[in-house]
Amino acid sequence: MTSSSRAGFSAVLATAIASAAFVLTGVLVVRGLGDLRNASDVINVTGSARRSITSDQAVWRFTVRSVDDTSLQGAYRTFRATQPAVDSFLKAQTLKPDELRREPVNAGPERYTVIETLNGENREVERTRFVVSETYRLQSNDIRRIQGAVSDATAAFVQASTDGVSIESSDIEYLYTRLADVRLELLKEASQDAQRRAQAIAQSAGNSVGAVKNARMGVFQITPRFETSVEDSGSYDTSSLEKDVTAVVEIDFVVR
Repeated sequence: MTSSSRAGFSAVLATAIASAAFVLTGVLVVRGLGDLRNASDVINVTGSARRSITSDQAVWRFTVRSVDDTSLQGAYRTFRATQPAVDSFLKAQTLKPDELRREPVNAGPERYTVIETLNGENREVERTRFVVSETYRLQSNDIRRIQGAVSDATAAFVQASTDGVSIESSDIEYLYTRLADVRLELLKEASQDAQRRAQAIAQSAGNSVGAVKNARMGVFQITPRFETSVEDSGSYDTSSLEKDVTAVVEIDFVVR
């Protein structure tokens, strides 16, 4: 074979190899696009689960507050005069040491505003008074004991209250101490609910669902029993003894 013939044959061979490579690359590209399309075929569903719970702990707070317009010493004397009645009330509740917490006593001046009439016109006037206060916290797994304390408090506080002293009572807070376990169980149930929904939708189109591609956990809603309202940031009701806990998940399943 002459040199010119060999050169021509090499050119033809190179062209053939390049053409084959181009065809093979095209096949790979098409196959890759096909896999990508399959991977993007997903179904997005939301699953939920709800469980009813009964609170297992109660918290109640009340504050003894003494006010004197002239001196801190006067406010403190009045405050101390209420202590025997308050202590007697607490003793009658037969609380365990860990069920009662007394906050440190707060004492000091307090600014407040009153409306006075001068020359037929109302105006705001700022004044100072002196306040001594202490907050008591009762917390127990014996919910009936806390409820009973609140019922007994009315008569006891009437006895303890004198001029210049007020006793402010909060509502009972009802808590559930095993909430972490319930959340894990509800997440599992909500995920199973989402899978069932996805399977039902896919089967209606002659398909089935495969692996989870993405999963997002929604906020938990802890609401009074049979309450239907929800909040975007989640809710944690403490006002009711009986509650519902709701979990929501959003999952993307691959369609097969």
